[in-house]
Amino acid sequence: MLRNIDVDLLRSFVTVAELRSFTRAAAALFRSQSTVSTQIRRLEELAGQTLLQRSPQEVLLTRAGEQFLGYARRIVALHDEALDVINAQSVSGRVRLAVMDDYATIVLPETLARFARSHPDVELEVTTGFTRDLLNSLGEEFDLVLATQRAGDGRGEVLRREPTLWACSDRGAFTLEEPLQLALLKAPNMFREWALEALNEAGLRWRILFSSSSIGAVEAVAASGVALTVVKAGTARPGLQLLGPEQGLPRLPASEIALHLASGRPTVAVTTMNAFLVEALKDETAVPDVPASASRSV
Repeated sequence: MLRNIDVDLLRSFVTVAELRSFTRAAAALFRSQSTVSTQIRRLEELAGQTLLQRSPQEVLLTRAGEQFLGYARRIVALHDEALDVINAQSVSGRVRLAVMDDYATIVLPETLARFARSHPDVELEVTTGFTRDLLNSLGEEFDLVLATQRAGDGRGEVLRREPTLWACSDRGAFTLEEPLQLALLKAPNMFREWALEALNEAGLRWRILFSSSSIGAVEAVAASGVALTVVKAGTARPGLQLLGPEQGLPRLPASEIALHLASGRPTVAVTTMNAFLVEALKDETAVPDVPASASRSV
């Protein structure tokens, strides 16, 4: 029987295999977690093999998955290269893009690589940092800013919503003990402010054990088991479990990811990058699936 495999299924498989997490893969692909899970099940049905072993801590390749991964990578790469060649435009100039650190490392690398292949004459400068600082420099230092903001903020073009949740190590069950030990980003930072405001309003005692300007460092400390932190559900690192009101913690505001274009008359290169990012990243499903209990491993 002739079996044709959709490239989207292969792309999801490659992303899950590389990130070893359905949650992080869903964020990188700008799809819901349930959509990615369905795609993997469909791929395994077509392949007639189990390709991934799932556990609460991580996702591992089976022997068949290891053999299949190389072929899947090559097919996806060749597919994208062919489309890039066909759609290549003679656009030149410079684009100054600013983006939050977690999206720069998890979501954007492949997207930016595709843009570079399609538009080799465009000089791309990417800067990472805190949303507040980046937006303050929009129009001066940056042409585009991919930002995290409070849901319903009303600014920029919203690409997706992200649940904002508490997180701690997945090595054991969470126990609410005061004062809560916190690992947070340095001030001024939106998630830091939300966390402290929510804890104060709930009457919970806390102390900041660790503070850093690096999202990776803060999440690593939380994953080690010594502190509680705040994360975007879609980009939380492996080794964390997501928590919410069911564990006695106060609810946090929802966040959204929005693309901001500097006012004025943008260059062709900037408008091309803006349209490319919207097409590549915007997804109508928009919200990663988070179980009602909120507590799960990523």
